Amino acid sequence: MTVVDQHHRVSPETEARVRREVAGATWFQLASATSKAHHAVDDALRGHDDDALQHALDRHTVLERVLAEATDRLHPPRG
Repeated sequence: MTVVDQHHRVSPETEARVRREVAGATWFQLASATSKAHHAVDDALRGHDDDALQHALDRHTVLERVLAEATDRLHPPRG
């Protein structure tokens, strides 16, 4: 997760919706969804579609957070 992603503001409604969509997903499913979301960001950038870009960035940000949380559960940070 980049610094930009960590500070990207996502509406609570969007955060809740994306989290509901991936509730119960395995780590690998979350990683796959996050990768697809990253490609959606790239596609929106290439298409110069500001609305699609905002939606894609929001989704990608939430998925990266969820993936990071899942990773921490599987491999808790030491120290």
